[in-house]
Amino acid sequence: MSVGQDLLDVPFPQMVQNLAFAIARGQLALDRSSIETTRQLAREKVKIIEEIHETITPSFESVSLTVDDGQGGTRNAQVVITGAKITSESTDPVDYTLLQAGLFPTFYQFTESVIEVKMSISQKTSSSSELEAGASLSVQGGFGPVSVAFAAHVNYKNSNTYSYSAEGSSLLRTTLKPVPPPSRLTPRIITVNTLPMLQGQPPVVTTV
Repeated sequence: MSVGQDLLDVPFPQMVQNLAFAIARGQLALDRSSIETTRQLAREKVKIIEEIHETITPSFESVSLTVDDGQGGTRNAQVVITGAKITSESTDPVDYTLLQAGLFPTFYQFTESVIEVKMSISQKTSSSSELEAGASLSVQGGFGPVSVAFAAHVNYKNSNTYSYSAEGSSLLRTTLKPVPPPSRLTPRIITVNTLPMLQGQPPVVTTV
């Protein structure tokens, strides 16, 4: 087993393909959710008061005060105070859809995808050998025959050590950002103000 082969065994093409398929499925689910939200906003209605009119009119009040009469005494005097009175009126509530009221769905889009693969591989091999040899000679006998004994021994030791470890980790990161809704999906609101026609002027048309 080699380090280079381990790096080649990383299923990088399959990881890229799986990420692309996952993004496609996620994008489809997000688009369907936004479209369903648009349909819901087009069905739901709320009552909106279009205009509130406030009228400010003067309000006079008389206040009694005690003032010096200039001769060491006091006298009562009436002082008129000008105040203000505010009256408000509103138009009748009108039914609007949430889209007409300006509430639009949010669309999301995957703008960036990153795949990061990290691997840590270590390999270690060690070998050792040991040889031990020895011999002994012994002589026995007296005045008669002599006997000689010879012995030899050989010890051989051999050890091999092999270790291998591999660690890997992968990181998949995507960036999701909101994007404006499609222009054709957003209704165009045209407002025609006919009040200037009362003064002989053309109506005012505004488009949002």
